[in-house]
Amino acid sequence: MTKKLVGWPGHFLALSVGIIWAFGFAPFNIWPLTGLSLLGFFFSLQSLTRRQALWRALWYGIGFYGVGVSWVYVSIHQYGSAPIALAVFLTSLFVIFLSFLFFAPLGWTYVWLTQRFKASTLGSRLVLFGLLWLVFEWLKTWFLTGFPWLLLGYAYIDTPLANWSPVIGSLGLSALVLASWLGLTWLTIQRKQWTSKLWQCVLACTTLLWVAGALLSNQQWTDNAQTKTLTVSAVQANIPQQLKWNKEYAHTTLATYRLLSKDHWKSDLIIWPENAIPLVYPLQAKSFVDMFAEEANKYQNTLITGLPFMNQKVIDGQPYRTFYNGIIAAGNGSGSYHKQKLVPFGEYVPLEDLLRGLIKFFNLPMSSFSSGDSNQPHLIADQTKIAAFICYEIVYGDFVAKQAQQSNLLITISNDSWFGASIGPHQHFQMARMRALETGRYLIRATNDGISAIINDQGDVITQLPQFQADVLTGKVQTKQGNTPYMIWQSYPLLLMIGFILAVFGWNARQKQSLAMEQTSTP
Repeated sequence: MTKKLVGWPGHFLALSVGIIWAFGFAPFNIWPLTGLSLLGFFFSLQSLTRRQALWRALWYGIGFYGVGVSWVYVSIHQYGSAPIALAVFLTSLFVIFLSFLFFAPLGWTYVWLTQRFKASTLGSRLVLFGLLWLVFEWLKTWFLTGFPWLLLGYAYIDTPLANWSPVIGSLGLSALVLASWLGLTWLTIQRKQWTSKLWQCVLACTTLLWVAGALLSNQQWTDNAQTKTLTVSAVQANIPQQLKWNKEYAHTTLATYRLLSKDHWKSDLIIWPENAIPLVYPLQAKSFVDMFAEEANKYQNTLITGLPFMNQKVIDGQPYRTFYNGIIAAGNGSGSYHKQKLVPFGEYVPLEDLLRGLIKFFNLPMSSFSSGDSNQPHLIADQTKIAAFICYEIVYGDFVAKQAQQSNLLITISNDSWFGASIGPHQHFQMARMRALETGRYLIRATNDGISAIINDQGDVITQLPQFQADVLTGKVQTKQGNTPYMIWQSYPLLLMIGFILAVFGWNARQKQSLAMEQTSTP
């Protein structure tokens, strides 16, 4: 099908096209580069054995994650106090681990399936590659707690295709992007067949995807009826991460938030970021929460803030304490929320008995949280139902879609200070925009040092604050009712479609095998 690229030339090609992947995403937003990366990876896998494809895909993954999640180095070195050499080693280990986990098996499986399904034509191989890419993107959303970073669909949030997201979600958007790029590739290579009905059909379908996406921009998936407009203020205090959990600095932190909020108590909703109150509730923080609640009550508004929670139980006569990363609504509001999706090493330490204490990075402050229950009610601000998410949770599309059902507004609080001036906060912000678009809801994002923003139900940024600046973002949001199609069915229809197409491939391969056996046995 194509000339075989063996050895280091092929590995270098795979590494190179993997590197350009991250430049399709925020803050670069050169989305066509993702298509070039995909196609380069696809052609680098052709005519290889399974073992060769495994190593080729591993090199692609190293380029993919080596640039795409390079912000991990900032967390380990700058805030985990690891020496440069150790930080580079641990970051490299993380990149290689992810590459072995998600890309090496993709390459191996692609070659295995092309052999098993006897996929000899360009079209069948392109389809198989696209299906496997989607399967592994789906695995990234849940396997080993999930790491759904740099999924293809996010790069296209500012294109007409993104308007499909309230129907099929970001994973479905990835499917449409794949169909577009792989279809365009097939059309280009098969251009001599431009008069054939199949060629014309593929061209028409590819064009229709984009045209329909543009037309969907005017579709309102959620209802404004019986809802209201709220004035909201998100406080970005820019507290230095080195002082965040310093007990001696806690009162200064609280004084900073109170000072920044002073002129905004007339807003309907004031939001402070993740762990803005660096004291455990109720042990140390209750008196401060009550004080701020009293301030909010004077103006009949609601304060929502992040802070750590502690629950204590007595088991076999011994006190047992459980800590949660949480949110509480105070003043003219009620409810609390405990984070469900925890960040490995940041909020809990895998293999804790082995790793805890080896280096400072494995003993970060507040890294012993437990996961909250899955059936927690929404926060209430006056009569508004708010689906709240903490930091990393906003990157899980199906999770957010399910949690946001019957809500009127989305809030996400975060502390991206761990990633400094890297590309990490921009990628995180891009994914938050996708959640607003998928759910047809306004989203308020309050962070410690950026990017704090108000995002509308179309995923567009209404207003945002610059990074690394202490300030308050004030604007208006419209509450919403109803659920988008994606909120109802999430990614299940897409997964069923993938399974069906793979089954068709299997059935077709068996038919070919049966026919070959009949021809062989015929005298």
